[in-house]
Amino acid sequence: MSNRKTVAVLGNGTVGIALAKGFAKIGYDIVFGTRDVAGEKTRKAVESVPGARAASYAEAAKQATIAVTALPWDGAAKALALLDPADLNGKLVIDPINPIDFSTGSPRLAIGHTDSAGELVQRLLPGARVVKAFNIITAAHMVHPKLPDGTPDMLIAGNDDAAKAEVADILRQFGWRTPIDMGDITASRLLEPVAMTWISYAFRNQHWTHGFSLLGRKQ
Repeated sequence: MSNRKTVAVLGNGTVGIALAKGFAKIGYDIVFGTRDVAGEKTRKAVESVPGARAASYAEAAKQATIAVTALPWDGAAKALALLDPADLNGKLVIDPINPIDFSTGSPRLAIGHTDSAGELVQRLLPGARVVKAFNIITAAHMVHPKLPDGTPDMLIAGNDDAAKAEVADILRQFGWRTPIDMGDITASRLLEPVAMTWISYAFRNQHWTHGFSLLGRKQ
């Protein structure tokens, strides 16, 4: 076994793979948490990140130093119910989930204003140090974002200042500027509609590689 820190990427989709590659490049071991450890989708995710492995959600949580909830909104609660929340007590959990409902054909927020996906994750993992991050950018630009007309900013939120500082350090290693701290986890109610703005622009313009930047930010 490696003595390096381990990131449990809960999920094996595009977001999970993008973040797993980023963590692997800065020296973390990667374990994909999944329902189907031997499935084709899991196999492709593991093969995309040299040295990665797969495990059940429960086993991945046990192995984690850091966890990432790279899960679709409609399956997030069920996936997190398959692990023991105590196995993530005290650990940093990065949450990029956006509560998007596509059931009507057009994307819309499934919840908002009085609740958020970030808060749900914190409720389901009460002992974890949850930080909302990476939800306002496409997976292709989560690591070393390169846009032709400027550098995007990342907004983050969470209850634990030390956890947010850890995420800030990870973001800098991923090529971002210092992130903008929007406050405690309830600020996910603001960050997730920002993602909805990103999605709305993408669908209206059939353009999927944009990002947001705060001009004149406080130094």
